[in-house]
Amino acid sequence: MSTNGNPEKLNFFQKFLSSLFNSSDPESEKKRRLKSLSKAFSKTKYHGFYKAASDEVQPSLPKLLFDIYKIIAPAQMTFKSAQNPAVFKRQIINYILSDRQIALLEHFEEDYILAETKKSPIKTVQSAVMRELDEFAAEFDSARITKAENLYKAFSVFKDFCMFDFYVLLRKFCPSLRENSFETSPQFGKIDAGYVMEELKDFAEVAFAICDDSINWQALFEMFKKQYGRELVPAGSWKKITAKMNSIKLSESFGLMLKLMSKNPEYEYNAKYRYESVVEPYLDKLQTSTRDLLSKISESQKESKANSICAQIFGASVPESLHNYVTSYNAVFEKKELNSYEYCDALNYLKAFLVEYVKRDIREFFDVIVIRGQWDASLSAPVSNAYQELLKTSDDITAFDELLAEEGTWGMKIKTLLPKTAHDPGAENIINRIISDANDQAKTYIYSSTQNFIVIGRTLKLLIEDYSKPKPLICQNWKELERYIDTPMKEFCVNIYKKLYLFVQLMQTYITN
Repeated sequence: MSTNGNPEKLNFFQKFLSSLFNSSDPESEKKRRLKSLSKAFSKTKYHGFYKAASDEVQPSLPKLLFDIYKIIAPAQMTFKSAQNPAVFKRQIINYILSDRQIALLEHFEEDYILAETKKSPIKTVQSAVMRELDEFAAEFDSARITKAENLYKAFSVFKDFCMFDFYVLLRKFCPSLRENSFETSPQFGKIDAGYVMEELKDFAEVAFAICDDSINWQALFEMFKKQYGRELVPAGSWKKITAKMNSIKLSESFGLMLKLMSKNPEYEYNAKYRYESVVEPYLDKLQTSTRDLLSKISESQKESKANSICAQIFGASVPESLHNYVTSYNAVFEKKELNSYEYCDALNYLKAFLVEYVKRDIREFFDVIVIRGQWDASLSAPVSNAYQELLKTSDDITAFDELLAEEGTWGMKIKTLLPKTAHDPGAENIINRIISDANDQAKTYIYSSTQNFIVIGRTLKLLIEDYSKPKPLICQNWKELERYIDTPMKEFCVNIYKKLYLFVQLMQTYITN
């Protein structure tokens, strides 16, 4: 019966006959496909690279690789000599920066910022630098970003190709070959494909990445000229390399060869593009490092100022007034990535000052001038209240510190829960909440005490001015009060005022941002 004119029946009989005469054995099918691939490879332009019958790589392939190696060797040595590979990203960024951006970069360096802090307060400098950071980032418009990203893609593909280890691969074909020695042409022999198959797979990944038509090689080589004063690889020679790789890729000979070598008809190489965005990470890093630098300088100034004030108040050493809300515990917290105690130094200074000065010098001022002085109650009442609150705060700080002791309510919870934080998020949350509450309480003590010191200090300044007048208006019995103290009245009051002023300054370094 004729099937002419009925394509469906014809296809059916073709498939039926095929199923009768073709083997269903996978291994036989694989051999059939490899045989077909070998036939296809033999017809390609570059069939001389490999002899499928003996599974050997022929000398023509290493000869081509050696010619390429000779051309890219200077670039390879440049890349290998770089102490920090990130320098190449920075070179690309620097190359595309505007003149304004280049000028601004200096303003983000430590020497410049330190010099500015000698002219202006750190807060003023911080504000100015942050404005300039924003201006710097704004200069990265879409055109500049695209230029940088395209350059970095071209650079990455170029670098990966040049950094391929040609020497190690070529030495398998010629054991006497010396690295970066090109005076004579080596004699390459044919070798078993299995001995170099993996290296050739790696080569295919980087070699055919340079065939990407979207890459602007001219822009990259212009950058090399500006950065290095020379082309890392002669532009003409590179053009020949890319043309050769394109020719090999289009012939499909390399892919067929790798299928045959690996005895895997399904094998496919993938051109690798190992590059990522370059502008956004650069800006993130610049902004982070500049903020960190500003913070470091600010903290350093704060610490220097605090140390100077402490020396004037307490002398050579500050008494250790606290035992549990102390910085030594922070190492344990930080190791477990928990919150930390933030106001240890400030609270310790406050407690020491309350014990050494409030309960001594200011008590004497209170007993003599506030209690015995004849002056308006509207002025004396706030001083009296502030003084009483300071005495209470001193006791409260002691009780607060004891809460954090190992046997204290908060301290016991922290001690019990610390070993559980690795596997129990709930334990971590409880400890963080306790530490946060402790920090809030410490800040409250510092803030309220500072306000009370300011109240006493302001009134004391008025009293000092009043005492100096021929006819005092605030206190009516200065002469009578003088016999209750050993030091001259004005000197007595001025010394207390200076201490209060210094201590308020010290506390403000911790409670102002």
